Amino acid sequence: MVNIELDEIEQTWRNSSISKVMPADLLLVTDFDGTLAEIGPDPAQSEALPEALSALRRLVALFKVVVVLSSRTSDELARLVPVRGVRLIPDSGLGVPSPSARAALERFNIEAARMLRDIPGVWLEVKPASTTIHLRHSPASGNEVLDRLQPLLAAGSLYGAIGRKVIEVHALGGGKGTALAGLLDEIEPGGLIAMGDDENDRPVFALVSRLAIPHLAVGVSSAEVAPDLFDNCDLVVSGPHEAVAFLQHVVDWESDSAGSRPEVASR
Repeated sequence: MVNIELDEIEQTWRNSSISKVMPADLLLVTDFDGTLAEIGPDPAQSEALPEALSALRRLVALFKVVVVLSSRTSDELARLVPVRGVRLIPDSGLGVPSPSARAALERFNIEAARMLRDIPGVWLEVKPASTTIHLRHSPASGNEVLDRLQPLLAAGSLYGAIGRKVIEVHALGGGKGTALAGLLDEIEPGGLIAMGDDENDRPVFALVSRLAIPHLAVGVSSAEVAPDLFDNCDLVVSGPHEAVAFLQHVVDWESDSAGSRPEVASR
C-alpha cells in the first residue's frame, strides 16, 4: 500500500503498469459516496463533486467502460450521476433477490425497526436487495447495533457489516466483489482501475490485487474506516477531492498520450 500526496499522483501513475495500457482497453469501476461525493449528514442531499462528473464525461470517451458501482438505488444513481455512457450498477451489484431472500429481508426490516426503535437517530433505508441502517445521527456505535441485530441476521441467513456510520444488510453471498468479477468476465478489459472508500469495497480491493491484468486499486481514506481496509490497495488518497484529482490526472494523461505508446495486449 502506498499513501500519496497530490503532488505524487503523476509519478505514481506514470510508474504503474496500467498507465501503459491503451485507454480504449481500460475499465474504471468506482464507488459513489465517499469517493465521488462527500458523505454528509443527509444522504438525500449528497451530490457528486462537479469535477467528478466532468472527469467521468471525459473518461467515457476514452475508456472501454466506465462503471459506478454503489449501494445507492437505481433511481438515486440516475439522479446523482447524470452522465451519458456511464454504466450505473445500484444496490452494490446484488441484483434481484430470490423470493426467499426477499422474504427474509422483509422479516428482518420489520423486526429490526421494532428492535432499534429505542435508539435515537437510527433509521432503516429499505432497498430492493438490501437494507442500510443509518447511524450517523445516533450516539450508538456500529458494534452495539450490530450485536443487537445478530439474532435477526442469523435467523434470516443474512449478512450484516459495519460501514461508514451504517450497517449494510443483505443475503449471504453477492456484493461488490461478485459484481466486479462478473464485469471482468463480461468486458474482458486490458486493465482495471477500481476506487472505493468503505467496507463493502474490501472484496473489490482483494479481487483486484489478484488480477493478472494491469490494475490499480485506489482507496479513498477517511477517519471512519479501519486502516487495514486499504491493505490491498496500490495507492491511497485522502477524501473525494483527492480521488477526483487523481481521475482528472488520468484524464489529462490519457488524452495527451493516447496513441503515443505501445498497446499492452489484454489477457
